[in-house]
Amino acid sequence: MSDERPGGPIRIGDSEREDAVKRLGEHYEAGRLSAEEHAERVGRALEAKTDTDLAALFSDLPEAHKAGRQQAGPTGPSSPFGGPRPEWAAARGRIGKLPVPLLIALGVVGVLASIACVAGAGHPPVLPIALIVAAVVVIRKRRMERRA
Repeated sequence: MSDERPGGPIRIGDSEREDAVKRLGEHYEAGRLSAEEHAERVGRALEAKTDTDLAALFSDLPEAHKAGRQQAGPTGPSSPFGGPRPEWAAARGRIGKLPVPLLIALGVVGVLASIACVAGAGHPPVLPIALIVAAVVVIRKRRMERRA
């Protein structure tokens, strides 16, 4: 079965190029590429336009990077050039997996419930304080995940 689409090779973006450069660095560190070969392939990776261009850079290298990532656990959908998603894209915690609209809806329900508890029933403001703490934790976690 062919990996190519009927319309031809798939165009790639900056994230795929950066992942390819990282993978080339891993092969260089393992001693599979000389400094000159590494520099040449990195240049070609940065200029690549399709998944076929990137695949050619790894045709004579072992697939150890793919096997290692697949053993670590499910990584979700594969990247456009056939490999698994980069580690930074797959390594998201439970909070990072929740869609933003769902988080907003949960926040609105929590705010309404806290107003009802404090104003209507005369309870101490424990729920609003818990919501503020939870919001800070979620925001910090998402920011850390984006930086990683």
